[in-house]
Amino acid sequence: MCRKSRKTAPPYRVILHNDNFNKREYVVQVLMKVIPGMTLDNAVNIMQEAHYNGLSVVIICAQSDAEDHCMQLRGNGLLSSIEPADGGC
Repeated sequence: MCRKSRKTAPPYRVILHNDNFNKREYVVQVLMKVIPGMTLDNAVNIMQEAHYNGLSVVIICAQSDAEDHCMQLRGNGLLSSIEPADGGC
């Protein structure tokens, strides 16, 4: 059963999509610059997952933060999108 709360907005996923334009090192640098607290290891793992699987979840956060992160990634030339993180509740 899904409960809705007025206090907290539903979480959103920021998705990184693979592209054929940016070098892997650049993608890692952008992730570390744009996402608060992003470590080198996490950035490399996200980049590799997107490279091999076509996409990777970068971070799960509030919708407004997700939109901001997505726009920053796009502003640095990366392909990204957001989607609700909950199971459709």
